[in-house]
Amino acid sequence: MPASSIASAIVSSIVTAILESPTTPTEPVQTALIRPFPSGTATGKLAGPPSMGQVVINGKTLPVAPALQIRNEMNMIVIPTMVGTDVQVRYQMDGMGNVWRIWLLTPAEVAALDSQ
Repeated sequence: MPASSIASAIVSSIVTAILESPTTPTEPVQTALIRPFPSGTATGKLAGPPSMGQVVINGKTLPVAPALQIRNEMNMIVIPTMVGTDVQVRYQMDGMGNVWRIWLLTPAEVAALDSQ
């Protein structure tokens, strides 16, 4: 097959693809993944970052575990100073009654809570 035939076929394919493409941009599909949380977690509103070994959730002051773990909306561990105020969270207590895990919730996770 001559090179000119190949080039002509390629150009023809490109022109056809351009002309047949949709004229309105398509919107990306938004998917929201809800993280699986361990059983025994509770939900609440975190008043702010932990301070002086305590945290305020739903207006109640709770002690925090020495190994407190805070995970952001992307499930990455963050330092307490990165936590804002009035944040919807899921949290888990340890056997001593200390908060030892906190998950900052995404808007989709908050909406899933509201629909329950």
